[in-house]
Amino acid sequence: MTTFLLLAGHSTLYTYLTPFTKDYIGLNEAWVSIIYFIFGIAAVCGGAIGGLFGDRYGSKRTIKMVIIIFSIAILAISHTTFLLPLFLFNLIIWSMMSWAVTPPMQSHLMATAPETANIQISLNNSSLHLGIAVGSSIGGVIIDMTSVANNATFGGMLAILSLGTATLSMRKKHSIQTYKMN
Repeated sequence: MTTFLLLAGHSTLYTYLTPFTKDYIGLNEAWVSIIYFIFGIAAVCGGAIGGLFGDRYGSKRTIKMVIIIFSIAILAISHTTFLLPLFLFNLIIWSMMSWAVTPPMQSHLMATAPETANIQISLNNSSLHLGIAVGSSIGGVIIDMTSVANNATFGGMLAILSLGTATLSMRKKHSIQTYKMN
C-alpha cells in the first residue's frame, strides 16, 4: 500500500508535468525537454541514493525519511514556480525521492519474510505500476475539476498517506515479530 500510494502521488503530477510547466509556469517546449532530462538524471541518482542510505541507516528509517522529503518536495512544487532555479532544485529533490524509496523498500520486504521475498517483490512492483495508473487517473480528474496547479497538492496528500501506511506496517510487523519471539 505504501508503494501504491507514493507512486500514485508521484504520477498525479508527473503524468501532467508538461501542462504544469507550460500552462502554469509558462515554459516553452525546449524547457519542458530540459526539465524531463533533469528529472530523469535525478531519478537515476535517487535510486542509487536510496540504496546507499538503506544500507547505511536501515531500510525502515530510509523509507520513512524518503517519504517525508518526497512529501515536502511535491507539496512545495507549486510554491516554487516563481523562481526557475528554486523550482528546478525542488524538482530534483522530488525526482530523486520518487525513486529513492525502491531499494530500501525491496530490502525491507526481503528481510520481513525471506521465504516469500520473490512474491513480495512482485506484488510491490505490481502496486508500483497500479499506483502510477491510478495517480494518472486522479491527476486527470483534478485537471478536469480544477486546474493542473492542484495536482501537486493532491499528490502530496497521497504521499502523506503512504507515510501513514509505512509507519503502520512497520509497527505491525514489529509487534508480530515480538509476539512470535515470546
